[in-house]
Amino acid sequence: MPTSISAIIIRQANDKVFVTKRSKDKKYSPGKWETVGGNVESGETLEQALKREIKEELDVDIKSFKPFGEYKWSDEHLTRVFKAFIVELVQEPQPNRYDFAEWGWFSKDEIEKMDFAINCKEKILDYFKIEKT
Repeated sequence: MPTSISAIIIRQANDKVFVTKRSKDKKYSPGKWETVGGNVESGETLEQALKREIKEELDVDIKSFKPFGEYKWSDEHLTRVFKAFIVELVQEPQPNRYDFAEWGWFSKDEIEKMDFAINCKEKILDYFKIEKT
């Protein structure tokens, strides 16, 4: 079963989460919001994959991270496991314009109204439930 990583990028100061909107020309979930992440490559640890994906997609390094949970997603062709992490960045992200049409920092109330790819919204709302109780 393929494994992917998923970063719930947080900003403690104003209690917001950073998310990106996929370009409309993407094969999977075009035009939908998502958490930053991607596939774990052969021979790569989860930590290495997390750091690589954040650097590739946002051109920034990770200040800190901690494991958050595991989420499964399936369709008729594939089942995938997403290892979620809570991530803080060393500076503001600079998303690449090839992968993303929009991006920003959003509150829980804003997240609830947005259209997300697969289980991304579930992960973020779980973060707000667990971390804020």
